[in-house]
Amino acid sequence: MVLLRRSCLAAGAGLLASPFLAQAQQGPGRVIMGSWGGAGARMWRESFAAPFTAATGIPVTVAENADPSAAIAAARGRPQHNVIIAASFQAAHLANSDLIERLSVDDIPNIRHVPEQYWVRDPQGRILGMPIYFIYLGLAFNNTQARAADFASWEGLTDRKWSGQIAVTRPIFLAPYDLTLYAKIRGGNEANIQPGVPMLEAVARNATSSYSSMATLQQQMSRGEVTACAFYSGQIQMLRKAGQREIEMTLPREGGLILSYLLSVPKNAPDKAAALRFMNDSIDPAKQISAARSGYLPLATNVTLPDDVVAEVGMTQDEVRARNWSPNWYTIASDIEARMRLADQILDRAR
Repeated sequence: MVLLRRSCLAAGAGLLASPFLAQAQQGPGRVIMGSWGGAGARMWRESFAAPFTAATGIPVTVAENADPSAAIAAARGRPQHNVIIAASFQAAHLANSDLIERLSVDDIPNIRHVPEQYWVRDPQGRILGMPIYFIYLGLAFNNTQARAADFASWEGLTDRKWSGQIAVTRPIFLAPYDLTLYAKIRGGNEANIQPGVPMLEAVARNATSSYSSMATLQQQMSRGEVTACAFYSGQIQMLRKAGQREIEMTLPREGGLILSYLLSVPKNAPDKAAALRFMNDSIDPAKQISAARSGYLPLATNVTLPDDVVAEVGMTQDEVRARNWSPNWYTIASDIEARMRLADQILDRAR
């Protein structure tokens, strides 16, 4: 798809132009991790990289990218990173193009702390990376314009009283996330998304915009230009910690979607042993709790969230797991470009 190709090319151009990366030499015993930029990269440096280097002596560079998976796609088997963080559907999409390493439990034994329902595997059962943490897709709203009761069901987003007050995301995320969830709500699943199409069409008809960045949406919601939208739990957690109390999140009665992330090794990456050691170490409870304070919830069962984090999330870890669905991301990635075209067409018809 044109959108996906443009994303890959843009990320690749930014990667090659970066003087920081040009100076980062991949020597023995080194980890060069591809991460999204901003607060996420800062969290990886502070919560994971620094303690790992202190304990092992292995240096870790966290290199910022517009989209780490797009950078790996653009590198075409000649990656400058030996670890990346990717949404589960992105890792599966890279695997379909043979651009990430397939792993076994022996490669990352600490994966045993993560329930197998969150492992992302290819059709041969090979593991695509270490499931590291998750956020969930809930329903965000401006509490000066709406109440949680208005969105007791996801169907609330289709109510015409919200015409011109709803936001939707771009097809690259709308297709794997929102459309998949709406399919489940209307009786389908990740393999049968057609039941979700009418619901997405109804939500899109109420949309005032298709937001291009999370920062843009946050500003629109804070100013009251957008009343509600499907959004990410971690972002709302951090906004409220920063004092933006007018933005809230509710989890409708149908539940939400667990959006899990993997640490993966790009195909042909150097220093695989250091990369695997870094990935295996990432399940350490202290690191996971540190990440949870930035909105990223642990998938591992060997982590107990402190009371202050539970209060911020509004649910215990068990409640979050029980109320959110974890689909088969490999199924979603198997025809992701067709799903993105469908989401794009739905948005075009709604305009």
